[in-house]
Amino acid sequence: MHAQGNDYIYFDFTKIDSPNLNYSKLACQLSERHFGIGADGIVLIENHPGFDGKMKIFNADGSEGKMCGSALRCVTSYLFEQTGKNVLKIETASGNKTCYVLNETGNEIKVNLGSPFLMQEKPLMIDDFSGYLVNIGNEHFVTFVKDLPLNIAQAGGPSIENSSFFPDGVNVDFAKIRSSREVELRFWERGSGATLACGTGAGAAIFAGIKLGYLETKVEVIAPGGHVVVEFDGKDIFLSGKVSFVNNGSVEI
Repeated sequence: MHAQGNDYIYFDFTKIDSPNLNYSKLACQLSERHFGIGADGIVLIENHPGFDGKMKIFNADGSEGKMCGSALRCVTSYLFEQTGKNVLKIETASGNKTCYVLNETGNEIKVNLGSPFLMQEKPLMIDDFSGYLVNIGNEHFVTFVKDLPLNIAQAGGPSIENSSFFPDGVNVDFAKIRSSREVELRFWERGSGATLACGTGAGAAIFAGIKLGYLETKVEVIAPGGHVVVEFDGKDIFLSGKVSFVNNGSVEI
C-alpha cells in the first residue's frame, strides 16, 4: 500500500502471532528496489489489547521507526476492510492514535498525529539551512526555503540527518510557502532517504509554520507524490488524504 507514493510492505499478523524473525534484516532485503520488492520499509500489523490494532515500522535501512503518518493511514484503511469500523484506535511506538475513515470505499483517511511541540524556540543553523526541531511522535528538522528544486532533499538531507547535533539521526522537511493555506514540501526520512511523501513531516512542517505565524490552521500540502491536508485544532495535528492498495502476495523467507 502507499499514501502519496510513501510505500510500505505490510504484514498482517492479526490472525496469527508474528514469527520470531530478524525484521530489521527483512526490511533491508525486501525494501531494496532493484533486488527486492522495493519499498520505503515494512510494517507489521498486529493485535493489541484494548485497541483495533498495532503497527510496527522498520525503515528501508533496517532501523525501527517511531511513527509514520502515511503508514498509519494505510493501516487504518486495511483494518477498516477487516472490521468495518469507521473510527479505529491504533497503537504505535509513539503512543495510541485515533484514526477516521472518511468515505465508504475506505481510501480517504484522517488520522490524529497527536500534540506536536517545538523542541527549541530559536532556529538551528545546520550546514546552510536554518530550521526548527519539531517532535510529532518522531523528530523532524523543518527548514523553510525560498527555492525548492526537485533534488533538494537528496542534496541537503543526508548531511543534516547525520549531523553531530542529532546522534540518533533526524527526519528533514524542506518547505516552500506558496500562501498561508498552501505549502510545497520535499522530504528526507531517517532510515529511508528521499521519499515522495511523509505524513509526520507534513504535520511537523505545518505546525512549525503555524507557530511562526506563516500559516493558517488548515493547509494543503503539495508533495512529490500528491496532496494531503493538515489541520491544527490548537492541540493536535490531523492529517487527511487518500491511500492506495497496490497488490498482495506471499514471501518465502
